[in-house]
Formats: sequence, structure tokens, C-alpha cells
Amino acid sequence: MNEPAAASVPAPTSGRTSTTRGQRRREAVLDAAEQLFLEHGFHGTSVDDLGAAAGITGPGLYRHFASKDALLMAVLDRIWEQLRPAIDRAAAQPPGEAVRTLLDAQLELALGQPSALVLLVRELRHLPADYRRLAARNHRRYVDAWVDALRRGAPALSDEDARTAVLAVHGLIDSAALNPEAQRVPQRRELLRSLADAVLDRAVAR
Repeated sequence: MNEPAAASVPAPTSGRTSTTRGQRRREAVLDAAEQLFLEHGFHGTSVDDLGAAAGITGPGLYRHFASKDALLMAVLDRIWEQLRPAIDRAAAQPPGEAVRTLLDAQLELALGQPSALVLLVRELRHLPADYRRLAARNHRRYVDAWVDALRRGAPALSDEDARTAVLAVHGLIDSAALNPEAQRVPQRRELLRSLADAVLDRAVAR
């Protein structure tokens, strides 16, 4: 991703309930918030709007999240949570397998949660500086995992060229995931995988 993605999960942005019912309610709030933030923007969405969409009163949100900022951070945290297992697996895998693991994770995120990517790009600036710094650090760690996998497989590849290739792949996948025209392309996942492989193969062959 061109804006910070993540490799490790930040500290939780609010207390997490331990009950199954409470967790389901929390996820429903996050789903509703993700959609409303996408449609109306962070500042264009009120606490009452969020509560109504989630089926609870606006003030009831504060049983799950300390603030609207914390709610947006929790929405973005779900990106981190989705990517972290791939990072952990890739670190212990042979280079080729590690790249496939990371590519699968990127495709799954971009094609499965395109609205979360929009929010990451568009709304991150509204969050506190310490969270933005954490997101930037997580993004570097995520890209580093890709670079490590590529360079383990091709030791002659420079760090700079590896990073350029990785960011090109992220940009390719994310742009296609967010483009309405591209969303209608048959077998989009397979096409994107082939294009990403071509970029990475070209970088390694240089």
C-alpha cells in the first residue's frame, strides 16, 4: 500500500470484551463505522450516526470505544491484524514461499477489504501523531518483510531496487482493488497475481 500498512498490531485502542456476544457487537460497530466513515468521512459521521447504524444508542458506543478516534483506530487495526500472521509466517519460510505468502495476504486485503484501504489513505491524518507514527513504522516493517524475502532469494538485488519493486506491486494491487472499472474484470485476482509476479521476476532478474 502506498500509505502506511502494517506488519505488527499496535496496542489495542480500547478495552476488548471477553464475551462472545460483546465481541460480536464490537465487530458490528466496527463494520458500521467502516462503512459510514467511507461514505461520509470521519468528520461527517456523528456518534449518533454510528450508534444508529450499529443498532445501539450513540452513547452506547462508549461501552466499546473510548472515543470516535479510538473507533477509527480500531477499524484500521483490523488491517494490521490481518497482515501480521503473513509477516510471521514469511519470516520462517524459504524465499519463494515467503513472497507467495505475502502476495496472498496483500491480495486478500486489497480485494476483500478495499474500503479499509480507502480509510487508511484518507482518514489516517485525522488521528493522533503517535498513532500515525506507529502506522508508518508498521508500514516500514511490512515492506521490510517483502524486501527480506526478495533479497534472500536474490542476494544481488539491492535494497533500493527491492523496495521499488515491492511498492510497485502494492500500488498495482491496491489501485486495481479500488478502481470501479477494474473491479468488474473477470478473474481479477489471478490477473493481479500474474502482473505482480511479472514485476517481481523482472526485479530479481536485473
